[in-house]
Amino acid sequence: MNKHRFYILAIIVGVFCAAYFIYVGQLDDCSVASTNRVSYQFPNPELTTYNMGLYLDINTRTLYGTTIIDTINTCGKAMDELYFTAYPNAFRNKSETPAPDNAYYCGFNEGWLRIDSIKVNGSKVEYQEEGVLIKTQLPSALLPDKSIKVEMAWKAKIPKLAYRYGSKAGVYILGNFYPTLNVLSNGHWQNSYNFSFANPFCFHVANYIVNINLPETYNMVSTGTTISILAEDKGRTIYWVKADKVRDFCLVVMHDYQESSRQIEGWNIKCYVPSNNIDISSRVVEQSGQIVDYYSTTLGPYPYPDFKVTFVPIKGFHGMRYSGLILLGEEFLNLGYDKQKKEFIMAREIAYQWCYTMVGTDQLRESWLGEGLANWLAYKYMQNNLGYSAPDINNQQGVTLSKQLQESHLSWEYYSTANDGGEAFWFGLEQELGEETVIKVLRNYLAEYKFKIASSQDLLTTIEKETHKDMKYYFDKWF
Repeated sequence: MNKHRFYILAIIVGVFCAAYFIYVGQLDDCSVASTNRVSYQFPNPELTTYNMGLYLDINTRTLYGTTIIDTINTCGKAMDELYFTAYPNAFRNKSETPAPDNAYYCGFNEGWLRIDSIKVNGSKVEYQEEGVLIKTQLPSALLPDKSIKVEMAWKAKIPKLAYRYGSKAGVYILGNFYPTLNVLSNGHWQNSYNFSFANPFCFHVANYIVNINLPETYNMVSTGTTISILAEDKGRTIYWVKADKVRDFCLVVMHDYQESSRQIEGWNIKCYVPSNNIDISSRVVEQSGQIVDYYSTTLGPYPYPDFKVTFVPIKGFHGMRYSGLILLGEEFLNLGYDKQKKEFIMAREIAYQWCYTMVGTDQLRESWLGEGLANWLAYKYMQNNLGYSAPDINNQQGVTLSKQLQESHLSWEYYSTANDGGEAFWFGLEQELGEETVIKVLRNYLAEYKFKIASSQDLLTTIEKETHKDMKYYFDKWF
């Protein structure tokens, strides 16, 4: 009897020990998204809010900001540091700016973001700047499951620059303009860095409440929905904007622009153009609504009430996407611009609302996952709705998709991997499974990882679950 009790006791102890080590292992794993283990996301998309106040001084091209970030330590272990991305600091030096020379229309002009103060849970903290990174060293550890309140006062210099962060001809293009809390995954910070092309970011979604104080002669378009407008006696206007579950917050401030809008299938589709191009905007609204409706029907509903297209003076990109808002270069307003190219770029930039905003990717390590999918979706729209032919992908076989962003030293290397190789992956998958099955895979993938960050492994898991077959052989061709 004693012998049996000993064995039973040994089994119980073994079970508890195993459970303990599994638990400890989970605490050390701050994973982004996984179907096989408990997910410890930080900052958790469901529990993170940015409350920002912005004041634009057009005389000095300075944006004054205050930011309060409310979140919870959902990492599963104590944290003694926080990292933020301050993208405007990429424009401090001529030798390091990511913008092309032709974007500096009157010579190099610096941009930057400077922190005046940072408090965490009421205590002032020290911080260090390195490139586009801001590191805060905390005086005491932030315990698991406890609230975190970050309060920041900052100001940002907007350069004379036709780029995704800059100003030209009364237009202030403010993409990635504010300090953004970085992602902690698998015990490692997914820290952004300065890069001369592509999007060197990895962010979780969050909720935003933003008040924007502008001169009354300017208007604005941004991520989210404007819920209130207040005219001040001092010749300025305050806009209150709310945006839920967005991956970033973009703001464009402009003078002498006009808005066109229309309700299409329940969404507010809006277009903003310089006043002398108002005749073009209604066509852009109609086309954008058709594309949004196509993707919504094919993949799942567009997740926001508003979708906006804004034409801006921008060099280095044909277009740029942000949550609920895309920017298109002003050259698209030229009636002689290549029609097929224009339609493809619009379809691609809108596709990012599903494969960047809705389901995020680690653009530092797996940029192909979003870029290639956006290209493939744009081609499918062009084929199915406009009658264009699919591209020839034979010359893209053999591309290694596992190359990280920083391993691409030239722009053509990056585009060959992320865009061309990425789209070839999807066309090849279509040849393997058929278009109908690939669409089913994508619907499940987008539903499973909605408002999260997905990985290549997550995609493989979804494909195998839908097809009931081992698809590792196909992934091995590309990795």
